[in-house]
Amino acid sequence: MAEEKSDSKKRMKTLGIYALICIGVIFVVLLIDKYEFFDNPEHASQDVRFRIRGVEPHSDEIAIVGIDPQTLDMLMLVDMPPRDYQAQLIENLYKAGAKAVLFDILFLVYTGETDDIVSLGIPSYNDSLLAAMVAKYPNTVIARKIKVEMRKATQQTVGEATTPPELFRFPNQMAYVNMYYDSDFFIRRVKLLNDDMPPELGWNYSYALKAVMYAIGADTAWVDTEKHIAYVGDREIPLDDDNFMIINYAMDEETYQKSAGYISYEQVLDDSEWGLGILMEKERFKDKVVMIGAAWPESHDDFPTPFSKGTKLFSKDEYPMYGVHVHKNIATTILTERFIRPTRHWQLVLLIIIMSIIATAINYRFRGFLGMIFCAMLIGVYSFIAVYLFIAQRRLIPMIAPAFATVIINYISAVTYNFLAERRQKAMIRGAFAQYVPPAVVSELIQNPDMLTLGGEERVMSVIFSDVAGFTTISEGLTPPQLVELLNEYLTAMTDIVLQYDGIIDKYEGDAIMAEFGAPLPDDEHALKACLTAIDMQIRLAELREKLLAEGRPGLRARVGINSGSMVIGNMGSSRIFDYTVMGDNVNLSSRLEGANKVYGTYIMCSEATRKMVEDAILSRELDLIRVKGKTEGVLVHEILARKDDGLSDARKKTIELYHLGLAAYKERRWDDGIAQFNEALSHDPEDSPSKVYIERCQEFKINPPPDDWDGIFTMRTK
Repeated sequence: MAEEKSDSKKRMKTLGIYALICIGVIFVVLLIDKYEFFDNPEHASQDVRFRIRGVEPHSDEIAIVGIDPQTLDMLMLVDMPPRDYQAQLIENLYKAGAKAVLFDILFLVYTGETDDIVSLGIPSYNDSLLAAMVAKYPNTVIARKIKVEMRKATQQTVGEATTPPELFRFPNQMAYVNMYYDSDFFIRRVKLLNDDMPPELGWNYSYALKAVMYAIGADTAWVDTEKHIAYVGDREIPLDDDNFMIINYAMDEETYQKSAGYISYEQVLDDSEWGLGILMEKERFKDKVVMIGAAWPESHDDFPTPFSKGTKLFSKDEYPMYGVHVHKNIATTILTERFIRPTRHWQLVLLIIIMSIIATAINYRFRGFLGMIFCAMLIGVYSFIAVYLFIAQRRLIPMIAPAFATVIINYISAVTYNFLAERRQKAMIRGAFAQYVPPAVVSELIQNPDMLTLGGEERVMSVIFSDVAGFTTISEGLTPPQLVELLNEYLTAMTDIVLQYDGIIDKYEGDAIMAEFGAPLPDDEHALKACLTAIDMQIRLAELREKLLAEGRPGLRARVGINSGSMVIGNMGSSRIFDYTVMGDNVNLSSRLEGANKVYGTYIMCSEATRKMVEDAILSRELDLIRVKGKTEGVLVHEILARKDDGLSDARKKTIELYHLGLAAYKERRWDDGIAQFNEALSHDPEDSPSKVYIERCQEFKINPPPDDWDGIFTMRTK
């Protein structure tokens, strides 16, 4: 129950962290969006949608007369046709049945009343003829530009208003031709009405809107700035939050010039080739609104649009669109009522919030790489929906900000997850080892957790087992509090020594201690450190024993078994409850050696494998070739005596020398010689238990000799 509460608390804490990430990312993304950092990528995504969709039907109510390279060649011109040509064009178009004629040409100076015109390269005659023709046909519109002050700094600001001279100013016969650039200088939107001029003059309509009004017979148009809707005739035009209409481009420039609605300027002007009768017969302009504009590269009246690279998605060709064709796209958008419906700012905020919540839920449920995959799928699904809505319903929803929020949440969540996982790992390492290994080892593990292989790793190590001799008898004579106090004092002293030599306390079992060396970090001196630990444990225990006896408490003696070899180290157990421990035959042998001390009256016994690793630094003597319980082969064991640097007393050296002579005699079945040597050893050290053991064996073998195939192995009957 406690574990479930703990897990629930951890989950709630993690969920809270992810919720804070979500809220923080939403705030940051909205702040970034406020400063228009998403504008250019968003514009690019809009262009991609146009090109995926391709061309759409365009209005045949609008005809284009283009002043193109063919016009300049046929009329032998280098710039705009002279104004008597323009007058003739108007006459021809209206005789051909045109409903209205709109010039996307700025007539800014008098060409027949000033010599300055020579410097402009414009023929200087017949201004009055053009003016008369404009007056004759009231559905003729002259272009003007107006001063524009955009609310957003990223959009282009046009200079002072440019209005034709008085000669060409007629109420309701002018319209502005301003192009409104987005932050990347593409044309995607238009302002249909501008209120900088008195509405009664009819000069506040955009060029394309004026064409639409003639096409549908509307007298006025107006904008509801609060509802973001423009009204012309029976049409309601959705506008964005800045009250601009998004242009639904139907064609690219190349397609326009090949369409039936386009005709070269000189073909309309040249009566000898066409003749008005032929024009009327062909009905090229009957009941059409005609737009006239520049369509040759040097006019510099071309603009980048979503179709600037054509309608092929990966095309590298450039197709800037001439201004007159941009205006036709605007008019076509209104006439066909194929409006692109923008997303309001509050809807963008809602989309960012929704995507952020979904991304947060994904990353909370699916951590790491899997979370990244699902977030990528989320962005893919969202992008597909955005493209589908644009193509099927002409709904323009933002793609970049919500996708960016998803990416950022995924990234921050991944970083947070890794951070939390690392913290948990460090906490696990610290919690698992801080009580058992030296602080320096814990710090190294925290800095390099990959050095700890969870689940088990085979490694050559050393293990020691220690146990208090006669502890059961000792415990019977103490009250529980006294026993706990004694045990804690003993274990504290022994543990400090283990940690001093970089050992790790594997477990306590009552008075028994199991410790390993060479883990969790590899250590080439694991055998030496295990032996030094055992020696110091005996020295410290002698001091503690003297103190305990002085206090009237039982003196303690402990036996230690040491073995070195290959064993498995790692976390063993379940995923929730585990123990960092060692396993293997070599571990079991260490435990058997601790118990084998009882037979020889020794206190530190090690295997031959350990002795070989420490022979340059540790003094030892051979004890026996034994067969421990559960094994069939013999193991050569030794008693650890002291550090080589510390040495032995002369009496002790003599005892060990005589002992080895006796052991050699024992192995050669010279029982009497063995007894003599062991007795001589005891004369120098009466407490030398191994000599006593071998005297008993020699005496027994004198009476009951071993078989001829005796291998010298002593079989242990107990653990």
